[in-house]
Amino acid sequence: MAYFSSKNPNKTLSTQLAIGISLILGVFFQSLLNFFSYEIYGSSIPITLMILIYWNIALPKNIGLSWSFISGILLDLNLGYFLGTHVILFLFISYLTQRYFHRIRAMFQIQQSILIATIVFLYLLILYVFFQEFSFFVILAIILNSLISALVWPILFGLLRLIRRKYTHA
Repeated sequence: MAYFSSKNPNKTLSTQLAIGISLILGVFFQSLLNFFSYEIYGSSIPITLMILIYWNIALPKNIGLSWSFISGILLDLNLGYFLGTHVILFLFISYLTQRYFHRIRAMFQIQQSILIATIVFLYLLILYVFFQEFSFFVILAIILNSLISALVWPILFGLLRLIRRKYTHA
């Protein structure tokens, strides 16, 4: 029981279960969106990354970097990237969001959306520059994905907050 940080193991187990299920569903939906949107403009919004950022902001002591590793490996396997590509990016972004979660929590929703758009832009830029062909068309797709992510963030934030309040009691 030393792995769990809470005095009530059932509470921590339900928290870990909620985090794990939401991240696995995020990987599934991102793979599904990537499959359908690849023909249109090359990629989709990184739902898994946004779910990971939410849990890092909401429960930084419960998520740890292990969930970043697991979701990165699952996303690499589903999307066909080199093994470890998303892992490195997710670990770096998780570290930064856990480091500054107090500041991010204090932001208004519109400020958080702008921050999410910036993070998504840098994430996709790094992903495309190092691991795919790069062109002007790709820049437009990255900007479009960043803007869509900023618009989706309040909806995803509200949905995950509802899940956290209902199932984790934290």
